[in-house]
Amino acid sequence: MPRHAATVILLREECGTIEVLMTRRHENMSFMGGMWVFPGGTLCPADSSAASLALIPQPSQLQCHRFKQLDGSPLPREQCLGLAVAAHRETFEETGVLLASTASGQPVSGELLARVHEQRRAIVSQPERFATLLEEEHLHLEIERLSYWAHWITPAAVSKRFDTRFFLARLPSGQAPAIDHIEATAMTWMAPAAFIAAVRDGKMTASQPTIFTLAELSASVQQHITLEALFAAEAEREVAPVLPKLLSSSITGERRVIVMPWDSEYHDLPSDGVPRQRSYPHSLRALPTRVMSDR
Repeated sequence: MPRHAATVILLREECGTIEVLMTRRHENMSFMGGMWVFPGGTLCPADSSAASLALIPQPSQLQCHRFKQLDGSPLPREQCLGLAVAAHRETFEETGVLLASTASGQPVSGELLARVHEQRRAIVSQPERFATLLEEEHLHLEIERLSYWAHWITPAAVSKRFDTRFFLARLPSGQAPAIDHIEATAMTWMAPAAFIAAVRDGKMTASQPTIFTLAELSASVQQHITLEALFAAEAEREVAPVLPKLLSSSITGERRVIVMPWDSEYHDLPSDGVPRQRSYPHSLRALPTRVMSDR
């Protein structure tokens, strides 16, 4: 079964340009080593613990209704909230950005931010310390700050599989990301379209879910222009699960064909997939139905 995971697409607006934070994974990482990714990682037991869920104010916990499983049934509440905690924790571990607020609703800054940064590296090996730290500092996770953006599941033919939820989030004022130099070796802010162009030109490498996610985001940026308008327009966007298939004749070669669920032949191909009645929004159907990949 795929492991549940969460990733955060951090955005900022600089001189009228919307940019996304990309980090480059260490070459020695077994999963997507050397590729450019969004901050994120797998759901761990501590993320769904009572201590972690207590960090989310009760009104914010109502945001879980949009999380669905592959068959369309609701995701269990603890799992849904745990994914939101994982998104916050992984973003903090990998970039130092803390998407939390004080009891009075103010963003984290100054001495308080410096204090929590002292615990950042320890949380990598002891994720349960994330909840402890926030509780000690009287901080809350307002998960409505996360805008649910996409849902990708690794093809069944791949040995290491993930069921990943993608979220948009604004970079909080007064905070600046800094990579951990453990999982990530570099970072950059780029307009989504500029990153896609860099991948196309062979200057950067990224996975297909990353490229497709940025293509959707780029189209939204062109339509809405500002971050405020983008978040307002996309607050209730349709999020459909994307479970690609690999053409069996290509799996053993150096390159493989990845077939998307909106391809006309998708349901005729073997392997697990999305239900036949699943529909897809125009933002996805406007993207290629199949692509070639080296990984």
